[in-house]
Amino acid sequence: MNESNINSSLNFVVGAVREIRGTSVLIRLFENTGQLVHFFHGEKYSGIIIGSYLGIIRGQYTIVGKVEKEYAYDQMKDSTVQEFRKDRFVREIEVKIIGSFKRNEYKSGMVAFPQIFNDVILLSDSQKGKIIGGYESCTDSEDLIIPRISIGKVWPDGIRFNLKWYRLFNSHLAIFGNTGSGKSNTLAKLYHELFKLDFEDQLLDFGESKFVLLDFNGEYIGEKTITNSKKVYNLTTNRNKNNGDKETDYLNIPEERFWDKDMLSVLFGATEQTQQPFLSRVLNYYFEEEGSFQDSLPRYIAEAFSNVYIVSNNNSLDLFKQALKLLELKNEDVSDWIDNTLYNNTNEKFYSKQPLDGWNCSGPYSYWNPDENLLRQEKQKVFSKLNGRTFNVDNPMKNLQIASYLKMIFELRQHTVQYDHIAPLLHRIESRVNDFSKVFKIVGGDKEIFSDTINVVSFKDVNQDMKMLIPMVIAKMTYEMNREQNNNRDRIFNLIIDEAHNILSETSSRESEKWKDYRLEVFEEIIKEGRKFGYFLTVSSQRPADISATIVSQVHNYFIHRLVNDNDLRLLDRTMSSLDSVSKESIPNLAPGQVILTGVLFDLPIILQVDQLQREEAPNSENTPLLDIWKLNENK
Repeated sequence: MNESNINSSLNFVVGAVREIRGTSVLIRLFENTGQLVHFFHGEKYSGIIIGSYLGIIRGQYTIVGKVEKEYAYDQMKDSTVQEFRKDRFVREIEVKIIGSFKRNEYKSGMVAFPQIFNDVILLSDSQKGKIIGGYESCTDSEDLIIPRISIGKVWPDGIRFNLKWYRLFNSHLAIFGNTGSGKSNTLAKLYHELFKLDFEDQLLDFGESKFVLLDFNGEYIGEKTITNSKKVYNLTTNRNKNNGDKETDYLNIPEERFWDKDMLSVLFGATEQTQQPFLSRVLNYYFEEEGSFQDSLPRYIAEAFSNVYIVSNNNSLDLFKQALKLLELKNEDVSDWIDNTLYNNTNEKFYSKQPLDGWNCSGPYSYWNPDENLLRQEKQKVFSKLNGRTFNVDNPMKNLQIASYLKMIFELRQHTVQYDHIAPLLHRIESRVNDFSKVFKIVGGDKEIFSDTINVVSFKDVNQDMKMLIPMVIAKMTYEMNREQNNNRDRIFNLIIDEAHNILSETSSRESEKWKDYRLEVFEEIIKEGRKFGYFLTVSSQRPADISATIVSQVHNYFIHRLVNDNDLRLLDRTMSSLDSVSKESIPNLAPGQVILTGVLFDLPIILQVDQLQREEAPNSENTPLLDIWKLNENK
């Protein structure tokens, strides 16, 4: 019996090679190969459609091809014949060579080339499983079998697909898809299966590794969503914080990380030419040495008091009163001058309706004329009243606000700044310190921001301004800490960003160019250099075109759901070289839950139908049940 007869008897032959064009092969199919399912020797085979896999027999090799195109070849090729008869056409397909089987072992790439007239066969599910998924042995002394997590089945074959988690989660991931495409379920399913290996199956031990999910819409805060072994931070800027609030109402920021000049300049929107240098001078003067601000407050206040009266300036007086209010001091606790001092805009002098010792009386008012000796005496009184007093200065953010006021008073006295140039910075500090105090606690030492392994940070009740700031603070600080502490490469940090276009957009018009550039620089450095330090991003978005192209192009593995916007599709075409033409054309037509997997982990793009999580484990991202709200009146 010759080789062709052996192959025919052992395999389901469906056609023959007709033409070869490099890695593309044109195949003529036999009749009766158009069924969805075939049975041969008691085994089930899937039919031939775009995206399916076929085998080409050549000697000891079974060359594997993926179907990319299908044709109806006209055997008559006579344009004068108008009659359309089915028997004048034969079915032909074009496949792309992706690998080969030698005996029972599969290798991707160009291992062997087919020849004209080689038999074409259907592949069994077990063969397809070796092409796209399965289990793999470790090369260690115990020869352990490492399980791969499974999130769904390959379309259209229905084969269970298993992911190599040990290669997936040490890479940057992107999950893209329009609303309703199943994007949130894929994100949740992916990490749900990973966390099961530790907390349920106890096959893993995450050790010091951390997972932090940034949740903009409160979709992942359910008790069992993704996993019940998580810590949820419910941040809010909508109410005043009290000392009795829960630990999970705040994020702990190490104090030494807070005093970063560049970050503070950006957080408070300091302009480069005037406000940023001013902020640097505040930090250098008041916070250069640890504890210097608290220890020296009596002297700082006394100096500011003196500066207010050396040069009469109503702005200085107002700033000094605000500083006292933040320190919970009454004006009379410092000096009678403060409460009684008024400002005359005409002659630009301080005056008082009450008589004050040493002030010049003129009619019903007392006027202040700078008197060095009198001012020196009053300054000493201020210092004596405050020296030894305990101040409420446990909040570094409030301390920065106070220090900014005191420094501004000094520089107004020196005439080195114009109030109108610095005032916007002071207002932003006042506004944002209030919000920061509701979501951050500055703590001593270099304590970890997140103490638990799995953490969800909800921004559902956070205002829009802080939604931009908090994720950047988290990313910058956790990245720096992981970079410094990962010398032995013994920890992994995964930052998972749902609705990532909120903070990774390069087209936002709500912020200054400086802030936008800084924000993108932080995340672009992470996406470029993070893998060296065990720091990885998972970004999920319904608008990938709004995300920085640099970030998208540096992602290692992609999960692509249905996308119909031309800008989104063009971005993927520019940044993802691993997508073949069939996969690209499929993106706008994917059904809910279908996703294309592509990237460095996958030898070829794979279309997967992702399993739906149980209701209590799935994110709260379903559409509003309109029929349940607008109930039909069946009595009418």
